[in-house]
Amino acid sequence: MNIMVPVSSADKIGKLCAAGADELYVGIYDEKWNRTFGNYEEINRMSSFGTKANVKIDECKKIINECHNYGKAVYIAFNSGVYSDRQTDYIMRLIQKNELYESDGFIISDIGLILKMLEKNYRIILSTMTGIYNSEIVQFYYNMGIRRMIIPRDVQINNIISLVNKFPEIKFEVFIMRNGCKYADSNCMSYHGRKYGSMCSCIDRQSDGILLLDENMDGQYQREIYDNNKLFTHVFHKKACGLCFVKKLQEAGVFSVKVVGRADNEAEIISDIKIIKGLIEQDEHQKICYNDCWYGLNCYYH
Repeated sequence: MNIMVPVSSADKIGKLCAAGADELYVGIYDEKWNRTFGNYEEINRMSSFGTKANVKIDECKKIINECHNYGKAVYIAFNSGVYSDRQTDYIMRLIQKNELYESDGFIISDIGLILKMLEKNYRIILSTMTGIYNSEIVQFYYNMGIRRMIIPRDVQINNIISLVNKFPEIKFEVFIMRNGCKYADSNCMSYHGRKYGSMCSCIDRQSDGILLLDENMDGQYQREIYDNNKLFTHVFHKKACGLCFVKKLQEAGVFSVKVVGRADNEAEIISDIKIIKGLIEQDEHQKICYNDCWYGLNCYYH
């Protein structure tokens, strides 16, 4: 089972690969796109983070070359939920002009862009933004010719296993570490980023308490969290985790597990890779509880 990780510069690739990364992905920052369509029109879901989470075209080319020097695949995210006709044409010209097709493929969700890329025989990873929630949806995209798909964060483990078993010819990818915000997948209709007034950041800034009810504890366990910032940034993002299920995902035949966090600290990403790699290489299924597990609130597959 592969480990897919974000990369933000070519000089970080060696460390990521040494830690155990098998595949990498990157986002584009394009100033001309911003001038043409405005800052509210995202070229990918992390556009609002600028160069903290994305790279300029020249750096992207270096990343592609360096990943291939290490024998690793690298994918470019154009994963906004929707693009206009002008925007899909722009992206296709951007790929051609800058030879971004030298990458190993593209992470895509917009069906119009998918169709254009299939015409060019570009390799596609179907983004989580498309909402792969059941076998009918998988079959729809399979019939289009797509053979790799990312399953959303909120699909539970039994349903993941069912999809993998039903479509053994498809390479499924699932989330394993970081950014567990349930707003971030196909059901999210908000902008992604604080400066645009995204839905989750607006909730984050509220001062009222949130009541959390966990019926899986002895009796009913209630915990009030008055610091919503801690709930969203510490629990859902920093500590989102599926480590307990690494072996089960591996045994089911999941092709790749994904560490997210294109804007996150490199040392933390490397630490995550090493933990996941160690679990994948274990012979026995070991119950792992991530530090500060928060009673399963940050668990992808509880």
